[in-house]
Amino acid sequence: MAFAGTKEMRRTASTRWASLMRLFLIRLAQMLLVAVVVVLVAFLLVRLVPGNPAQAILGLRASPKAVAALTKEMGLDRSLPSQLALEFDRLLHGSLGASLAQPGQSVLGLIAPHLLTTLSVIACALAYSLVVGIPAALIGALGRFRLIDRLLTTLAMILLALPPFLLGLVLLLVASLKLHLAPAGGWAGSWPANLRYLWLPGLALAGFVGPLIFRTARRAARDAAAQDFVEAALARGLSEPRVLLRHVLPNASLPVITLVGFNVGALLAGAVVIEAVFALPGIGTDLVNAVAARDYPVIQGVALLTGLVVVTANLLTDLLYALVDPRIARRDS
Repeated sequence: MAFAGTKEMRRTASTRWASLMRLFLIRLAQMLLVAVVVVLVAFLLVRLVPGNPAQAILGLRASPKAVAALTKEMGLDRSLPSQLALEFDRLLHGSLGASLAQPGQSVLGLIAPHLLTTLSVIACALAYSLVVGIPAALIGALGRFRLIDRLLTTLAMILLALPPFLLGLVLLLVASLKLHLAPAGGWAGSWPANLRYLWLPGLALAGFVGPLIFRTARRAARDAAAQDFVEAALARGLSEPRVLLRHVLPNASLPVITLVGFNVGALLAGAVVIEAVFALPGIGTDLVNAVAARDYPVIQGVALLTGLVVVTANLLTDLLYALVDPRIARRDS
């Protein structure tokens, strides 16, 4: 009997990992398709915008002959299909090309450090939001501490009504200019010195994502706490903290995983706004400068890398969700 039970457990585990692998391959294929579409759309859009990159680089007083020579040197005189084929050829060789506005500077070398800055702000905001939002959501799950739960709910509604840039300006005024707890802007450029410049922008962005996590986790926790198995656990004499951690928290974590994973794009947009408030050298700065200079390769590089970040986050969300709830992997694969 024990041997048969062991074989059944192994068969179940094998089936689970096979479902996860199929789900991973399906999502990976979708990820590659999204990358191709992002490159194609960015390629077409930046070339439909009026303006000549060569003219922007040389200035308005440049002679037509000089502009034509630089246009030919950059390969912009070729047909669109020829330029698109060259773009995909570079991508297949692992290169995003070189900046037009900054000769000799590769696109990846230019935007990778700034993308890391943006992702650091997002990671800091998520850390704040999860560490504070999840415990706050569990406070009112079993019907205790109603006053605290109502105060937290009201605070979440207020934060949701505040635009991220306005909260950033308030924090900048109070924490930086009045209390001198953090620099008013800038970036150290090395770790761990960057943490001194990071914690306040991360807190500003957490004002956007934190209330969403709190409200989602609170609703899921209250639904889980109303289930019969929670009442049975309390009836068996289990303490409330143990019931919350073992029975309520796992059920409340699933919608939070979905919320975070599928809102990475919104977090990127919010981080760009926060970077402007705190003068951080993030991916938004690269995009604004590239658009102003008609720097096609940098614009396409920013679009591609941010698109890959979003689809990668979605892929990881699907896999994590499938690990927590194996029924997802079997249904989606």
